[in-house]
Amino acid sequence: MLNLNKKNYLFLFLKSLILLLSCYLIYKNIKIDENFFSTFDKLNFNYFFIALLITCVSAHLQIFVQLKSFFQINKNFISFSEYAKIFFNGQMISFIFPHSGTIYKAYKLKNLNLSYKDFIGINLFLTWFYLFFFVFFYSFEILIFGNEILKNYNIILFLTGILFSTTILSIPFFYQKFFKIKFQNTLVSKIYNAITYVVILPISLKNYQFYKFLSLCGLLGHLLSFIVIYLLFLTIGIDLKFSVIVIFFIVNSFLDQVPITPKNLVISELIFGIVSQNIGLTFEFGVVIKLLLRLFFFINLVTLTLIYNAIDLKNNEK
Repeated sequence: MLNLNKKNYLFLFLKSLILLLSCYLIYKNIKIDENFFSTFDKLNFNYFFIALLITCVSAHLQIFVQLKSFFQINKNFISFSEYAKIFFNGQMISFIFPHSGTIYKAYKLKNLNLSYKDFIGINLFLTWFYLFFFVFFYSFEILIFGNEILKNYNIILFLTGILFSTTILSIPFFYQKFFKIKFQNTLVSKIYNAITYVVILPISLKNYQFYKFLSLCGLLGHLLSFIVIYLLFLTIGIDLKFSVIVIFFIVNSFLDQVPITPKNLVISELIFGIVSQNIGLTFEFGVVIKLLLRLFFFINLVTLTLIYNAIDLKNNEK
């Protein structure tokens, strides 16, 4: 237990160090004078509101996928609007207190007969599936569109991505084959069985139609996310090559899937700024793109949280 606490403190220290270092690097590179604010002067609000609407659609697609996944364990235990309220409330809580929204969601769904074990299992299952699924796509997108910007590195990144994606895919199969252990201690055995249940859940869900559904929704979400990034460039009014937009899209999508700090705050802004600089744009331009993405998220989060809580309040009054 002591060693576990030490590891937790070490991870917290490293995350804090990365966060502070990112803040410092942004401070050193950004120019809060003409370049930064001039970018906001050229906003095209027609594209801005279309991108905002698509972000809203994408959020509801995410809710639909999660709810459909929970139904694989517990059929029809909650309506869409009820889960949407819990989903957005959880995101709002996490926005204020990082990661606490997940605990809130687990608690609320436990009251609706979805066990903590099933909640963790489904969430990790979706993380496993979409990390494998999207990294596979990112790899081919880098191979096809990245040559002009990344030169010969696009082949290396493609092979690395395919290897990483294959490794993620093989985890439950590898675990099932090589981690068959019997413990005498009852408590240890229960913990091991719970971990085993979560890890091999992808193998247990032998439903071709469900995997087909996840793949189609993944492709749709992938397309919607790209359209949002594309519209952002139109919002700012800068005409860029298609390959450059694809690189920004891949960077943003990957950072959304692999958080280092809550929502990769500051880290994403730094990486966007660096990418922007290295393709011939300004550091400020990359930061503005990420800030606009965060603005879309925040506007949708606040608006939809209020809407679904109002719906729930109205339903309870009947």
